[in-house]
Amino acid sequence: MKVMKAEKSILTPKWQEIKAMFEANTNGSKEYGENFPIDGEFDQLTQHFIGMLGVITLKQGFDVVVEGVKMDLWKERIWAVVENAGLLPNIAWKDELEMEEARDAWNEVDDEFDYDFESRENEAYGF
Repeated sequence: MKVMKAEKSILTPKWQEIKAMFEANTNGSKEYGENFPIDGEFDQLTQHFIGMLGVITLKQGFDVVVEGVKMDLWKERIWAVVENAGLLPNIAWKDELEMEEARDAWNEVDDEFDYDFESRENEAYGF
């Protein structure tokens, strides 16, 4: 496992800024775009932080320890904040599942439209 300097000057200050901004401004909603504005200051701050994690991971590896914290924990922290801030759009398969359920409900057998043509063919032809 690679270990970077324990000096807390790269990620920790940025993380503290993100955490403070989240705690001060959250409305508690996890719905997409209802807590923090998409592409707003907080969203851009988290995206920058994620980019920093990506660069460090590419250069140092996935098992690196940065400022005394494993990379996996940094990633879990930012993921939790982004998710709780409502910055993640719905997952496509969830949308597709909802559409499929709606289609299934529409296609359910409804007695109102159930008509037995064969048993009433004499009515149709007047015999």
